[in-house]
Amino acid sequence: MPAQAWITLIVGLLAVVGVVGTVSQRTRADNRSQSWQRITWCLERTVSENDDEAALGWRVFGTVATTPFIAKTDRRTLRVIADHIVTGSDDVLAESGGSSDNGTDTDTEDPR
Repeated sequence: MPAQAWITLIVGLLAVVGVVGTVSQRTRADNRSQSWQRITWCLERTVSENDDEAALGWRVFGTVATTPFIAKTDRRTLRVIADHIVTGSDDVLAESGGSSDNGTDTDTEDPR
């Protein structure tokens, strides 16, 4: 096989890999967006004065919050929101997660 054919094959394969990566990233982003829309719907229901509607909101919130489309940081955020709503306390809002999803350390000293 001549060198030009190898180069064409390699460029074609790289293009296919790029398209697959782009589609995969777009799908993940769309799934996360849909999950957040569902979570927003759930949280609006949890503060309802109708007990049945609030119970439904919490039931669906528990299901949506455990989907694999949600990143670890988002999952921690949802846990803090749920804790805050359940306890009515501001203490949970001051907690630090310790590290981000990308592995960098985000610990800082509390200035209080």
